[in-house]
Amino acid sequence: MSCLSETPRRCVSQGSCSLVWSLVLLVALPVGAANPPTPFPWPNGAKAAVVLSYDDGVDIDLDHVAPDLEAAGFRGTFFVPGNSESLAKRLPEWRALTARGHELGNHAIFHPCLRTPAGLPARDWLRPEYALESYTVPRMIDELRAANTTLLAVDGETVRTLGYDCGDTTAGGTSYVDAARPLFLAARIGEDRIVADVRALDPMLVPSWMVQGVSGEEMIAFVKKAVDASGLAVFMFHGVGGGHSINISREAHRQLVDWLAENRQKVWTDTFRSVMMHVTAEQKRVAPPR
Repeated sequence: MSCLSETPRRCVSQGSCSLVWSLVLLVALPVGAANPPTPFPWPNGAKAAVVLSYDDGVDIDLDHVAPDLEAAGFRGTFFVPGNSESLAKRLPEWRALTARGHELGNHAIFHPCLRTPAGLPARDWLRPEYALESYTVPRMIDELRAANTTLLAVDGETVRTLGYDCGDTTAGGTSYVDAARPLFLAARIGEDRIVADVRALDPMLVPSWMVQGVSGEEMIAFVKKAVDASGLAVFMFHGVGGGHSINISREAHRQLVDWLAENRQKVWTDTFRSVMMHVTAEQKRVAPPR
């Protein structure tokens, strides 16, 4: 008689059959019987988190962005380079911005980028002396330290986040991510995607979407992807209703902000620093002991 024609109890008594029945029972288990991953725990039971970040420290941040965010009860992260003309001309307003709860992030001093990034058009607007191809890692770290000191004089904060200029993370062909790690809580790159697996996220390589010329509906759809994944959606804005060559309309920005306000129980919207403080604390909480 075949082993498979025996009952499990009788088959167990046959050493050659027990393994066969174990395999049969395993295959018979329904697909998905294993416990699915637990959703990442966001504050107050939220399903996802959103960060609204704005680059280059331009006047439009003070004139358009901050008023629209504050009207909805939100605060943003502004990655401001040390050589920002707006920061120099309107320093009291930038100080007042931070006093109202907005975050200033490090964007270096001179906004250095790769002048000839692989697979992208050359950045002819970039001054040659600020091309990352000619930097060294120590020079880049020195510039980031100087920018931290500059921002400290503006807002008095000692916990800082970084927005990689142009999303570039190399100096002289060498990554400076690990060298910068001791200086920052977290750092934002590009890559135009949400963070789906927040537990596995490297805080120094947080993806974001650099939006340009998109609609409010498209940005809301991006957030909904994060909701579906219990993940994180980080936006990288430049101009909002003008003020920068990389721009979206103020109406589209307001549409996104209004949707986030209407869905604040489902989506937690806060500064990059606040969100990443929560992420890193949760990562440490569940990390296996060493």
